[in-house]
Amino acid sequence: MSLPDTLLAEVAGKYGTPAFVYDLDAVEARVRALKEALGPRFTVAYAAKANPSLGVLSFLSSRVDAVDVASRGELAAVRKAGFPPRRILATGPAKSDADLAALVGADVGRIHAEGPEELDRLEAAGARLGKRVNAGLRLNPGWGIAEARTIIGGPGAKKFGFDLPSARRALRERARWPHVEIAGFQIFNASNVLDASLLAENAGRVVDLALSLARRHDLSLESIDFGGGLGVPYAAGESPLDLALLGRGLAPLVEKAGSDPRLAGTRLVFEPGRFLLAEAGAYLVRVVGTKRSGGLDYALVDGGVHHLLRPALLGTPHAVRKVGAGAGRRRYVVAGPLCTSLDVLHGEASLPRLAAGDLLAVANAGAYGYTESMPLFLSHEWPAEVAVRGGRAAPLRRPPSVTSLLAAQLRPF
Repeated sequence: MSLPDTLLAEVAGKYGTPAFVYDLDAVEARVRALKEALGPRFTVAYAAKANPSLGVLSFLSSRVDAVDVASRGELAAVRKAGFPPRRILATGPAKSDADLAALVGADVGRIHAEGPEELDRLEAAGARLGKRVNAGLRLNPGWGIAEARTIIGGPGAKKFGFDLPSARRALRERARWPHVEIAGFQIFNASNVLDASLLAENAGRVVDLALSLARRHDLSLESIDFGGGLGVPYAAGESPLDLALLGRGLAPLVEKAGSDPRLAGTRLVFEPGRFLLAEAGAYLVRVVGTKRSGGLDYALVDGGVHHLLRPALLGTPHAVRKVGAGAGRRRYVVAGPLCTSLDVLHGEASLPRLAAGDLLAVANAGAYGYTESMPLFLSHEWPAEVAVRGGRAAPLRRPPSVTSLLAAQLRPF
């Protein structure tokens, strides 16, 4: 994040801490850079799960080509943000009947089915609502990009998508679902990949598989969706994704799409979420106090993994810095207010000498921060969400107070 310390201090002073702050100018620049690298042959569909804040979605509605949702709640949010149905894709395991009814009723552009039973339920929803369902099959092939800790990618059986025997069977038997038009495929088998060559190679394999299935089963290919997986560096020493190299690596795929009649009208889709938002966001916390224990220096702060879960979930801390000037350096365990030893934002952060009242900014918090949080744990106040655009800060979501949360609860006995 490139926001000046004075602005971060202003946000913390006005809206309190903990708080998430998002630099929308940085988001816009990232979208523009990605679209320039990919070129016009690709569709950029924002993955709403990364950050479904209404203000963020509204900002992106005129800047990305489409949006991917995973629930009827996200569908409602993106519709309110201004995305028209034809620009909405839907992907996600264990969609409920209510989810499917909402998606079919809204006439979204594509619903990626995760298995034969979901095709059955899509057929039922289409028949009940008198709708033709635009569907694709999410495929789970036996290959993928290996991850240090598997989040979504890699080889092997998973809850996601059709394995290939099931997909072939469904395509042979697709007359069973007369209200469902299968006209595309999605393979989302990578997460936070920083190697552009691996992403390009994987995309080529996805296209080859989609073409093979389409030819064998005489299928129209309206879309081939590569999912997300475009990474950002979290750990020290990691290099950012090389967009120029990614563009060059995808050039043969673009050439193939231009020369193969079956791909002439096919949308080639990437679903970035983290890549567009993570580095544009920071999580602001205030030092409550410091202490030394067992030979370690602790900075105890007013926010923790109940708001930013990823450091504990994956065991990979986000960079932390002090907002404003500071003298001296020492290593701190930056730990939050929860009654668990898991509540550590960074186990060895090199920072200036800290004191109560100092403001810290935790980096890469724009994606899977607020949206992945568990703010009810220990009944602390929720964080605010604030956006910055052109040097001006504005609230996106004012958090509910503990009092208002209690007022919504009942005592029936």
